[in-house]
Amino acid sequence: MTTVITLDDNRLEEAVGVLEQGIGEIPLYQWLLGDHVADPAKREWLAELLLRPLLRVGCAVGAEADGRLVGVLAWHPHDVDLSPDGAAPLTPADVEVAVRTPGLRERLLELWTSRPLPLPVDDAVNCMLVALTPEARGGRAVIDMMREVERFCRDHDRPFYAWTGSPPLRDWFVSGWNATEFAVTEWNGVTMYGVVSDRPPVAKPVPRDRDVADRVS
Repeated sequence: MTTVITLDDNRLEEAVGVLEQGIGEIPLYQWLLGDHVADPAKREWLAELLLRPLLRVGCAVGAEADGRLVGVLAWHPHDVDLSPDGAAPLTPADVEVAVRTPGLRERLLELWTSRPLPLPVDDAVNCMLVALTPEARGGRAVIDMMREVERFCRDHDRPFYAWTGSPPLRDWFVSGWNATEFAVTEWNGVTMYGVVSDRPPVAKPVPRDRDVADRVS
C-alpha cells in the first residue's frame, strides 16, 4: 500500500532518483537525451531540471511504500509562478552540462524555441509528468497520486490536461478519467497526444485494478 505525500526541496534527491529510472522511457525525453539516454548522469540532470522548480512551489506529490519514495507526479497550474523568488530556472551547472554535451544542447535549444503545444482551455492544469520505480508499476500508485490533481482541480473548478507520446497512457486517461483527446500533433519528431478532463475531472467510480500509466510525457 502506498501513501501520497506532497514533495518539497528536502525530497528533491529522492524524487530525482525515481524520475531518473523512468525518464528515458518517456518519448519526448527519450528524443531530448538522444544518444545519452543510457547515461544515468544525464538522466539525473534532466530529472532535476524538470522537478526542481515544481517542488519549490508545491506542485509535486510522491508515493511512498515502506518509507521509501516509489512514485512522483508533477503538475503546473497556469497561474502558479515557477520562479516566485526570481531565481533563474537554470543554474550555471545546468548550463555547463548542456553546453559540453553535443546533441543535447542542440535538441534542448530546439525544444525551448519550438512553438508550445496548444492548451485545450486557458486555465487547464498541466499534468506534466509521472514516474514510478519498476517495482511499483502495475499497482495503484498513479491513481492515488492523480487524486491530488483531481482534488486541486475540483477545488479550483478546472480541468487538467496532459500531452503524452504514449498511446497506452492516452488511453488510460480516456478510459480511467473520462478524458477527451483534443489534439494529435508531431512535435520534435514525436507523435504527441493531447487529452483533457472534464471540468472538474471525475474519475471512473471503480478505478482499474492495475495502472497502465507508468509515466506521463
